[in-house]
Amino acid sequence: MNKYMYLLAIFPTLVFAMPAQTPFIIRPDQCVALEQGQSCFIDITVRWQTEIKGNYCLFIDEVKNHCWQSAKAGTWKNELEMTRDVVLSLKDSEHQLIYSGKVQYAWIYKKRKNKAVRWRMF
Repeated sequence: MNKYMYLLAIFPTLVFAMPAQTPFIIRPDQCVALEQGQSCFIDITVRWQTEIKGNYCLFIDEVKNHCWQSAKAGTWKNELEMTRDVVLSLKDSEHQLIYSGKVQYAWIYKKRKNKAVRWRMF
């Protein structure tokens, strides 16, 4: 009986413990265009968190986009236009990769091969 009382004393801490936060979040992680090859526009949010305070930069397809100075966490929101998959990565001041993620490009209809008009008026 004593061993069950011990479990009941520990159980509330297990139930109410804070879930571990993901250190690098990209939302949304997919952009859908109507037709293959068309530009897709999304409002994207990137959140990150590290254990060590430092200077970090967000790269979009290896192009520096935004930097934070003396930070352990950051948030970046912006509109993104894409016609293919885009890789977002967080790097430190020595350009060492900390986190990386991808926004996938998708489409509903395949690109038409023949662009001829399919209807006639007369």
